[in-house]
Formats: sequence, structure tokens, C-alpha cells
Amino acid sequence: MKTRSSMVTLCRVERSKGVLRFLSALILPFVIASCGTREPEEPAPGPLAVQVQLSTNQIHVGDVFNAHLRVQHPFGSTLRIPDLARGKELVVRSHDSRQSEFSKDQVLTDVHYRLSSFMLGQHVISTGRVECVAASGERLVHDFPFASIEVVSALPGSDEAFRDIKDTVRWPGATPRWLWGLILIAIAAALAGFAARQFLSKPRTFLHYPPPEPPHETALRRLRALKARGWIEAMNVEPFYVELSAIVRQYIENRFNLRAPEMTTEEFIREAAGSRRLNDEQQKLTAGFLEQADLVKFARYQPERADMESAFQAAETLVLQTTPHPVQEDESIKA
Repeated sequence: MKTRSSMVTLCRVERSKGVLRFLSALILPFVIASCGTREPEEPAPGPLAVQVQLSTNQIHVGDVFNAHLRVQHPFGSTLRIPDLARGKELVVRSHDSRQSEFSKDQVLTDVHYRLSSFMLGQHVISTGRVECVAASGERLVHDFPFASIEVVSALPGSDEAFRDIKDTVRWPGATPRWLWGLILIAIAAALAGFAARQFLSKPRTFLHYPPPEPPHETALRRLRALKARGWIEAMNVEPFYVELSAIVRQYIENRFNLRAPEMTTEEFIREAAGSRRLNDEQQKLTAGFLEQADLVKFARYQPERADMESAFQAAETLVLQTTPHPVQEDESIKA
């Protein structure tokens, strides 16, 4: 009897263990899933946050890559983003910005750049700072995030092994000088006959071309056309300053015979302001125009109409006062 009771008790225990195993296998996945799906909460954003993202980390010389700058700042504040252009090391081909609402008190400003480089090596995108001036006057500063681009040469390396030295070749005998003389005379006679035939076969009509337009007249004519477009009244800032700088650069190149095709327009005008080919008064006028351009460059988001008119007046004064001969009154631009 004791043996039978023990066996019954043992069967009940085993049955209970089986039920417990079944319930554990059924409930355990739900417990694990509920514990593993919870993600940590993101920290509250600060008053000024800056992020930068590059489309690639390595380019060939002259290739274009994209950079995306995102700034989170208080609503109603003014941003000052450092200029990324640095000569041949980093060239800004174009950029555009867009602003969107992030929260009740903060906005996002996204700036998209198209950049390039013509100098080999590892280049940091910027070492400047992003500044933010809130509506209350509070000034916030954030370092530009570290980002770099590696510029490599487009010339492929050569892994080809050196070839063996070939056997010596017999040097040809010396050609007599009189034979070379006859060959050269025959070639010269053939070319002269061909040129004479071409000249005699064509009708000889002499065209009188007008003399080229002087540089100052070209600059004044382009300035009149620029003013007539009404970009100052419409506050069309970017195309206005691009065209105005191009007019000044072409005038300085043609007037003082200065050529620097590898320089940007800003670098060229800055170099011309200190050139020895310009006298003191001309250097002062060029520097005055450059100051107006720099004023808009560092406050390029909302320049005033007075700034645009001042820059236009500086360019016009530079042309009029550096003309090689007195300019007539009808050549000046009417306000």
C-alpha cells in the first residue's frame, strides 16, 4: 500500500511540474516582449543645437559634395553662420536655407551647401562658431561641429612592373646637312605656293570693324541695365550683388589689365584693392566697394535697401573716378 501511494504521489508531482512548464512557456515570451520594447526617452533639447552631415568623406579634386547644416534655436532669434569658403581649399558653389517649426518655442534652420575642393589633403569644413542672438538680446554661441573631407588625386596609381632593357639598336648614319636644307626649302616653297593660291582665289574685301568699347563705357552701360531691373526696390539681394561684383571685376580686369582666373570674385577684388597698378585714390575706392560687399556678406540674411544703394553708388563712383579721360555728364547714371 505504501508503494502504491508513493507512486500516485509521484505521478501527481510530475503532472504539476508539466503544468508549470506549460504555463511558463506560454507567459514568458509576453513578459520578455513587454520588457524589451521600451526605449529610453530622448533628452530635452537645449536652447541652441547644431548638427552637420556630409554626403561623403572622400572626393577627387574638383568633385562636388553636399553638406547639410541643421541649427535648432529659439523662435524669433537671428543666426550668424560662419563662411565655409576658404580659397582653393574649400569652394562654396551654392547654398540655400530653409526654416521650419520644431516646437512651440524653437525652430529649425536647415542650410544645404554644394561644396568642392581643388587642394589635396584632409580639410576641416569649419573651425568657426554658430552664433544666435535671441529676441531678448541674449547671445548664444555653439562651436561648428567637427567634419572633414579628404581630397585625393584623380590620377590612378601604377602597379605595373618595370620592363626589361631591350637590346641595343644600331644608330643610323648621319644625314648630310645639304639634304636637310633641300627638304626645308621644298617644304617652305610648297607652303608659300599654297598660301598664295588661297589668297588669290578669295575675293579681297576689307572690312572696317569699329573700335572696341572702352572698359568704363561697358561698365556704365551694365550698371544702367542693372539699376533698370528694379532689384533694389524688390530687395532681390543675391542676384543683385552677384551681378554688381561681376561688373566691378570685369571693369578692373580690362581697365588695369589685371588677370587672375583662378581667383573668386571676392578674392580678385580684395587683391586689386592692394595692387601696385592702382594709385592711392583708386585703391581707396576699390577698398570702399569691398567694404560695402563685406557688410552684406556678414549680414546677408536681411540687408537694408540703403546698403544695396550704397554698394551700387560705390561701384559707380569707382568706375567714374578711375576713367582714363573725363566722363561726360550724360554718361552718369540717373538716380
